[in-house]
Amino acid sequence: MARYSKAIRSLLATSLGLPGMQELLANELPGDSVDYRYTFYDEDPIPRNRLAFGDPRRYEIESHQFRVVRNLDETYGIELNFQHEAMSGSSPWYAVPGPDGPLQVMSGATIRERRNQADVALRYLRGNWTHTAALGYSTENDYEARYGSYAAEKESADGLRMLSWGASYSNDEVAPTDAEQFGRIQSADRDAVSASFSITQVLNRNAVLQSGISVTRQSGYLSDPYKLVWIDRAVLSDSRPDERSMFTWTTRFRQFVEGPGAAFTLDYRFFRDDWKITAHTLDAAWKQPLGSNWELAPSIRYHAQSAPDFYAPYFAVRPSGDYWSSDYRLATYGALSYRLHARLRATSWSLSMGAEYYDSSQSLALAQARQDAPGLVDFWRLSAAFRFDY
Repeated sequence: MARYSKAIRSLLATSLGLPGMQELLANELPGDSVDYRYTFYDEDPIPRNRLAFGDPRRYEIESHQFRVVRNLDETYGIELNFQHEAMSGSSPWYAVPGPDGPLQVMSGATIRERRNQADVALRYLRGNWTHTAALGYSTENDYEARYGSYAAEKESADGLRMLSWGASYSNDEVAPTDAEQFGRIQSADRDAVSASFSITQVLNRNAVLQSGISVTRQSGYLSDPYKLVWIDRAVLSDSRPDERSMFTWTTRFRQFVEGPGAAFTLDYRFFRDDWKITAHTLDAAWKQPLGSNWELAPSIRYHAQSAPDFYAPYFAVRPSGDYWSSDYRLATYGALSYRLHARLRATSWSLSMGAEYYDSSQSLALAQARQDAPGLVDFWRLSAAFRFDY
């Protein structure tokens, strides 16, 4: 292995384990470990001056995640993941015209849901190749998902480059609650097929660059059965195209800064689909060791997207086509996320804590919004995690 590979492992370790980055150019199975993470997510309530009627309180979500990584030998390794979520609160339903702009209608009753997800991944290492196959299942009271994936990585002989590619498939079935009472569909299916390819290159002793693309094709029922749309004084069900093609280009840069022994990370993501949604995401972080055991990582993330033609908070006249949605997640908007992450490392265990505040606004968008979106969300997220290496 070239000396650059050793330097890059040190760089990635300093980078506090961003998802998918620690193993970029380390052609070896990850060590045996057990992880647990607790996350609390809390959305800010809808302001009273933006509310038409309904409960202004939004979602609170508690999440418990467990992971076990075990190497069976020097060639095979297995990873088990389990996640449990409990959520409660009210959700944006649809918007109506108001004297000073759209007003948000929220679901009247508190929604209570639980979700369980489990998946297993098997890794196989042979020479410069690593193969990973995974299967998973997720269920909640009105939703089931089954998915599988395959990924391969090939490291160059000099340890300076990694080629990665993969494919995945998922099948989801939605069976909305209170379907007859609210005129929702009884059940529906959707499928998604994805493929990805990326190249990771060592630029010098202290820098790494990764760039890759992915394409996804969705088909089936892609509308939201819990969303409604106000159209010319009538309230109709959310209606979206039953096919969607998505393209994503992601580039990640990692720079080790020798003076303070820190790492600067910069990620950019471009998204485009055939619904005419375009999105840009920029994520920057500084990952600083403090002494021999502590690491501190402040970061900021900016996201901006444009809306499809069939989105509006409400429609004064019925659209000429067959599609319409007032789901705020499709609106033109921008968002800033402010995050702080800390980790305490010991010989065989680590403890980490994180906090994030997410602020979304149409004034942060890159494009001019056609209409206001009263359902945009702001939230807090707090997390704590423990890892034991054995």
